[in-house]
Amino acid sequence: MVVTIALDEIIIDIAGELIPARKAFSCIVDPQPDDIIMGTQNANNIFYILGIMERPNSQKMSVSFPSDTRIQVPRGNLSINSQNSVTLASKQINCFSKKVIHKSREAIVGYDHMTASGKELSASFTRVSFISNLITTMAKQVIDKFKGYIRSTEDSDMVKAGQVIRQTDGLYAVDSKYTMMTSKKSTRIDGEKILMG
Repeated sequence: MVVTIALDEIIIDIAGELIPARKAFSCIVDPQPDDIIMGTQNANNIFYILGIMERPNSQKMSVSFPSDTRIQVPRGNLSINSQNSVTLASKQINCFSKKVIHKSREAIVGYDHMTASGKELSASFTRVSFISNLITTMAKQVIDKFKGYIRSTEDSDMVKAGQVIRQTDGLYAVDSKYTMMTSKKSTRIDGEKILMG
């Protein structure tokens, strides 16, 4: 039975005798006090814990590896299932896959800096809200199709382009306190009826 654990020193009780022990390399479950263990002793009288036979007080378990570890499945799938939650904590996490599927009812993502790049992006959402101090978009071509479009700008709204062409099937109205239109060369207003004043 395991008596105490202090750093890498493990003290076990064998028939009333307290002796130091080591965890075997293949034993990945960390022992705890009061664990009933299975072990062996080598020719140098070093006792190695091979495994945990029984844990009377608690069923909590900690699995640890001594060094770099690789879990390999040459054939078949690898599944990690948990009734409550799965937590991954590391200084760096790398994910390489031909296809990634993520499905959840609610997702919360927080980054200080994020860089995303690819060839194609398709997104479908019922509602999208962006809150930012600055948004910069650079695209060679942008095509927007909206059933209804409402834009509200509190300060200034400036559009700079080589050419601007706007086409409407119905009414095109401009309502402002002051309107100024300046052309370097010519200005043309064409219509069946022009009302001014």
